[in-house]
Amino acid sequence: MPQTETNSQSILDHIIERYNDELDLYILDGFNQSIIGIDENSGRIIYSTAKIIEEIIEESKNSEEMTFDEAFDHFAYNIQGSSCGDKTPIICYDIF
Repeated sequence: MPQTETNSQSILDHIIERYNDELDLYILDGFNQSIIGIDENSGRIIYSTAKIIEEIIEESKNSEEMTFDEAFDHFAYNIQGSSCGDKTPIICYDIF
């Protein structure tokens, strides 16, 4: 089934339901709609770069709307560069 905005939360729900007792999941606050899966080997959540940037732009509409370049810079500095040890989420670069 293709991922849509309405089933992205469902992806997180399924991941938590299936793995929460076994894994110490690290979830990026505010980016649940950007989750595209989980790496079963490492137990790390996988996020879509394109979806994260879309969420940043959408959230910025409440104040001063960001351009794609501004949102990408925000993502690169504040999200992509952060580390949570061995639970650091995987960021799938899917902007081509």
